[in-house]
Amino acid sequence: MANGFKLDRIFSSFTLTLAIATLLVPLHGASQEDAPAKRVGIIFEGSFEKHVNSQKPVDSKLTQMVPYYEWDYGVRAFDESYWTDNRFTWERILSISERVGDNLMKIIEPMVVKDERGVVKYAYIKDKDPFLTSIIFSKNLIEKFRSSLGDSLHVMLIDRHIVYIFPANGMPITDYGPALVDEYRKARLPVSLEVFLVSEDGFRVIGELERGDF
Repeated sequence: MANGFKLDRIFSSFTLTLAIATLLVPLHGASQEDAPAKRVGIIFEGSFEKHVNSQKPVDSKLTQMVPYYEWDYGVRAFDESYWTDNRFTWERILSISERVGDNLMKIIEPMVVKDERGVVKYAYIKDKDPFLTSIIFSKNLIEKFRSSLGDSLHVMLIDRHIVYIFPANGMPITDYGPALVDEYRKARLPVSLEVFLVSEDGFRVIGELERGDF
């Protein structure tokens, strides 16, 4: 039974094989070497990254949502011609990203950490899927953790491939501030230290873990 928050020890990697057939979108590569898209969606990144197309989540200062497409050699951010040639709007890309998140929620198996009584303290997901952060769009995120973590969640997107999920009630996330900040500092593809409140109403940023505090 896991009782601590030793982040460098509790991770175990697992591979997701995503049934992407339901998410294939017939897009043209435009100026991006005519690369056919296997999937398109949103990847969350730190605001220090520079992109042609991006939006910040509600009340965010340090996180941005960036449209990407997946092809044979990884993922690539949309350029302006790809966006316009394929007639994207933010309403459309966000709708697609919700479906991406829904499909991920069907197949991921989050790791949970419990106390000595067997009560779930928090959960985390670590995976190489480039669109992992899109699970925050899925209403199934709340459903998956309702019985163990409650009706509202605090979610941290430490890295593109690492998501932490805590109960919002009682703010237990603050007990793990130093470990979360340390994990962020070690991240290969860091997003931010902003805390998202996720509920039936959607998600928004409610604050940030300050690096200087720990």
